[in-house]
Amino acid sequence: MSICKYIFLALLALPLLASCSNEDDLTPSNADINGFAPEASDNSQTAQIRNAFFKATGAYLLFNDTLVSKSTNGQPELFDITYALVGSGSVSSQNYHYAYITEATEQQKAADALQKYLTRRLGKQVPFSFLLVDDIYYTNSNGPTKRVAYLLGTRGYVISTGNGKMFDDPKSYFNDMLLSIVIDRFNRQSASVTDAFYAFSKDHYGQALTDDDKAVDNVERVYGFIEKFDGWNEGDYYLPYQSRDVKDYVSAVLTMTHEEFAAQYGDYALMVEKYDMMRSIITDMGFNLDAEE
Repeated sequence: MSICKYIFLALLALPLLASCSNEDDLTPSNADINGFAPEASDNSQTAQIRNAFFKATGAYLLFNDTLVSKSTNGQPELFDITYALVGSGSVSSQNYHYAYITEATEQQKAADALQKYLTRRLGKQVPFSFLLVDDIYYTNSNGPTKRVAYLLGTRGYVISTGNGKMFDDPKSYFNDMLLSIVIDRFNRQSASVTDAFYAFSKDHYGQALTDDDKAVDNVERVYGFIEKFDGWNEGDYYLPYQSRDVKDYVSAVLTMTHEEFAAQYGDYALMVEKYDMMRSIITDMGFNLDAEE
């Protein structure tokens, strides 16, 4: 190809290059604004509480679901608990409403309890953000108002104080919450992880006890289960399904040390093996089981 042809082609490309440079910037104008953090100029007590919480935990703290950033249509962006980047999150698509904590002293009290009884034990599983409120509620299609203590979403968790009930027994309140969080994360693990736990009792899930089984004291423990359930007919029993077995052992790991569990169930080696396996899985997921309260 001659030099003239190269020059000709270069001249043809110039308008295309110019048109590219004149294109509108596709980056949102507020891309550099973190909607989950207080504005830099905000020095209110609430902002100080939120900034201190982030510094201590690495998670953003909200007391209102209106963020400081704006959506593409220029309206304030909302923290949407049902939002998920891919697929669906852990939250059903209800029209949730919140009662906010507005007094700084109450905000501090709630933030301290959240940090002491939950975030320390979450370890590496601390979410991107927390929305801390006094109440979470929604209305069913048939009318009654339903209340929930927490919601687990993709961009963060919404935690309710239960209109102050959280402070009556914060340890138990957050233990119930942590149980659900750990189970949710366990169920998201690969089959290679979950199957290692299921393998211990895989042949007995949901099994009805035979007459020979019933003649054995604590036969459910022999099969590696913490409990058994009544059947439809009097005197009939069946063993837990996988989901209940997971809940029982996660609860045991969160509330009992290995020594405490072995002291109660040490006569049943299979149970101790299952406890140790579940504890190892929970630790490997990043939860801090040894955090001091």
